[in-house]
Amino acid sequence: MEQTTSSSHISPANCVQVMSSTWTRDSHDLFDFEARHLFAKGFTADHSVTFVRNGTDVQMATDPPCTHAQSEQLLRLVQKDGAYWVDKAVPSSSSKRLWQVVRDIDTSCHSLAENDIMKLGRFKFRVKQMVSSASANTKPELLLENPDGGPPCRTDDPADVEIMKTAPCRICLLEGADCDDDPLIRPCQCKGSIAYVHLGCLRHWIKGRLSLPDVNSGSYFYRQLSCELCRSPYPTYLYTGSERQTLVEVPETAPPFIVLENMVRDSQQHSSRGLHVISLANNKLLRLGRGHESDIRIADVSISRCHATVRFHQGQFVLEDHNSKFGTLVAMRKPLLLSQGGSVSIQVGRSVLKLALQDKALEPAGDEYDTSL
Repeated sequence: MEQTTSSSHISPANCVQVMSSTWTRDSHDLFDFEARHLFAKGFTADHSVTFVRNGTDVQMATDPPCTHAQSEQLLRLVQKDGAYWVDKAVPSSSSKRLWQVVRDIDTSCHSLAENDIMKLGRFKFRVKQMVSSASANTKPELLLENPDGGPPCRTDDPADVEIMKTAPCRICLLEGADCDDDPLIRPCQCKGSIAYVHLGCLRHWIKGRLSLPDVNSGSYFYRQLSCELCRSPYPTYLYTGSERQTLVEVPETAPPFIVLENMVRDSQQHSSRGLHVISLANNKLLRLGRGHESDIRIADVSISRCHATVRFHQGQFVLEDHNSKFGTLVAMRKPLLLSQGGSVSIQVGRSVLKLALQDKALEPAGDEYDTSL
């Protein structure tokens, strides 16, 4: 729908009621769902329109809009063949991401899919992997979205075979491999006498740095570590011929399990880039929040104590908001079709637009009307 610029000539039997709410503050693209002072306005649309905002004032404009330079385009409502779609503003490359508000979904929860991006306060997580059944014998995929590692780390590199027979391990200082299961490897860009290390020695050191649990609880946080000498990142996987194994010995994870990737690039947010591997076996509930009882704890003022939960229900991983102050959101990945009798709420920055499809005979008089919260 990227190139849709005009509405269909078919006169639709339905129209869309839109309620906009704008928070008075402008802070990290947040919207305070507990705020008492909001700027609210109602609209009725029966053709393709674009919603724009100037300060706290939201307006409904023709599509494409002729807007003031200081106006911000929020989203497009596209009418085509009697159906209505919610889409990004044009051009989509410069428009903000659209976030669906989980608490306002008709079922009050969202069924997650791989590559979904969820936003809690100002923190974002990407759903990297979901495994629902043990029959697939699938293990957690620990590669980060943007790995910075060098060439694959191998135990059978012909260039290193002879050298590794007498080379010392830089941790235990013993020469050569202890056995076939504990070879010398070259995991980073170090050179000379400190280039090689026993696999077992490095695993023991990394496990201590990551604080991985000794028992197979199934849940842990994995992040990529770097060599303290050459600063190059250690690889995630180790290769021997066609066989691949993790460089770090991670706990076994019982399905169903979910892998969430931190999408944090701000060091002041006290969280590092990495992967949360969480098992939901035995009807476990994954809790996200600021409270100490949370499985994924985020110590930030934009996060509520019990912000959101993920549960495995009827073969699906379901995200639910717990009346959090700044909301639980899921990024829209494609245009969203409005259904008869249903409604959706879309957050764009500090504005939330609630759109409901209804019979045209029930629309209030006028295309725009005042309302209050």
